[in-house]
Amino acid sequence: AVGRQVDELLSSGPEAVAAVKALIAQVWSLPPADAAPITADAIATRRVSQEGQEGMRAFMEKRKPSWSRS
Repeated sequence: AVGRQVDELLSSGPEAVAAVKALIAQVWSLPPADAAPITADAIATRRVSQEGQEGMRAFMEKRKPSWSRS
């Protein structure tokens, strides 16, 4: 279980990992209704970023993204 989560983090875009760490710190203590719009905005921002676009292209082209180790 832990190994699978570590593998998932290691295969994720480094900018996205940093962004999610910052997001968790920002919304940790908020009620869900307050955290939801902040989270949605963070997801939208990552999706249109260069890294997000590379991830989507890699997925659509059935290849590993440029940041992938293997």
